[in-house]
Amino acid sequence: NYNAESKCLHKHKHTTRIIYYETMKRFILCLMAIVAASVMTSCDKEETFDVTPQTLAQTVWNAEIQYFDENGNATGNNSCIVEFLSETEGKYSQSDMNTVERFTYEVDRAIIVIDSGIYTLLNGTWHIVEKSEQQILLQGYYPNKVLITLDRVL
Repeated sequence: NYNAESKCLHKHKHTTRIIYYETMKRFILCLMAIVAASVMTSCDKEETFDVTPQTLAQTVWNAEIQYFDENGNATGNNSCIVEFLSETEGKYSQSDMNTVERFTYEVDRAIIVIDSGIYTLLNGTWHIVEKSEQQILLQGYYPNKVLITLDRVL
């Protein structure tokens, strides 16, 4: 009788260990899946920077402007500092020209419209070609292709 009880108890302990092992295995797999999903989610957040008046307001950028001819050959360049002062207004300055120009701007999904009331360096409708928190690439045609690379300073 004692031997039968001992075998039954041993079998019960063995079954309990198997159940415990399977439960822990599932728990660890679920934990790994959660960690992997959170890592992927955090990477996606960095890649989905949106250019909006809110993300531009109170930022400063170095702007490199490249001009191209009708054949796509680079013909010249210019540079300036661009400050988005608020969600609708900004200014840019060119140290070599000793000028500061104020402008208004609007963002509509993949387009930024900059207007200073007169023809100036940044006036126009610019398509957002690439974007990140540290760099924005704008493209327009006046009448040929013009690229503006904005590198964030502040």
